[in-house]
Amino acid sequence: MLSISQRRLLLSGVSRQADQYPLRMPPGMRERIRQSAETNRRSMNSEIVHHLDRALAAENENGPASVGALPGQEHETNPR
Repeated sequence: MLSISQRRLLLSGVSRQADQYPLRMPPGMRERIRQSAETNRRSMNSEIVHHLDRALAAENENGPASVGALPGQEHETNPR
């Protein structure tokens, strides 16, 4: 897992040409991310990337069961 300073260095080089993905969020999540980003002095994009990176690292280290489903979405499965 990268240190905070390594992540900041990587993110500082990210440009508009980086991979983009439109994201739909459940009600209230955008505000939670905004508050967390403000607290951590990051942009909302950096906050989302930070949390995705942590979740993926935990999943790789401990297996998918270590990263719980979002509340209310436990029943959803990937149909692919």
